[in-house]
Amino acid sequence: MTSAVEFLRFARESFGALHQMLAGISSETERQDVWNEIEQQMKQFEGAAGYEGPCELIIGVGVK
Repeated sequence: MTSAVEFLRFARESFGALHQMLAGISSETERQDVWNEIEQQMKQFEGAAGYEGPCELIIGVGVK
């Protein structure tokens, strides 16, 4: 991805588990503070090539 901001947008739209983890936070202000902190932490993975997260995703496809 091009930036941590782009990754965070993707994560907020795609990863239901993140929303489940934040479900216990009742205040919208506190929830936004958490998203802001996640964004700040993800910025450490930005470089000349864009955002390169600290994980690996393996995708497999098969046909029977």
